[in-house]
Amino acid sequence: MQGYILAVCGAIILSALVSILLPEGRIGKFIGGIMKVFCVLVMLLPLYELVSGLSAPEPEEGSTESSVELDEDFIDGMFAERAQAQAEDLELALAEDPGIAVCAEVLWERVEYSYTVREVRVKIENFGIYGEDEHIFVIEQVEERVSELMGNIPEVVVYE
Repeated sequence: MQGYILAVCGAIILSALVSILLPEGRIGKFIGGIMKVFCVLVMLLPLYELVSGLSAPEPEEGSTESSVELDEDFIDGMFAERAQAQAEDLELALAEDPGIAVCAEVLWERVEYSYTVREVRVKIENFGIYGEDEHIFVIEQVEERVSELMGNIPEVVVYE
């Protein structure tokens, strides 16, 4: 703090001496203005040091990581909720379109912090209005509908 006060006093004294020695023409006014800007900059110097001290810390030597580590438990929880929501949406869509009652399960995995559906399992609990002879047709219809709704999935399993 003592150094800052001495710097401000020195800048003011220097500005006063220069203004005394300068002639009163245009050049004098110009140099006087420059000295005033110099005094203001000296007074604002602690603000620059304060702002530069707020920057992010530099990575340690020998460290190759420069990013923030992600919370893997949180990511897994969010992906599990997403899989559950997809399974519920699938159950609703199959209840409306073919008119059957199902229990859907979306199996997923995390590959480099991205959500990937590995398999979709659909258990048909009630075939609704379809008779015993049409079970195979309904299972094929459900497989096609799941593939249509979920996109390009490696495996779709439909069972009774």
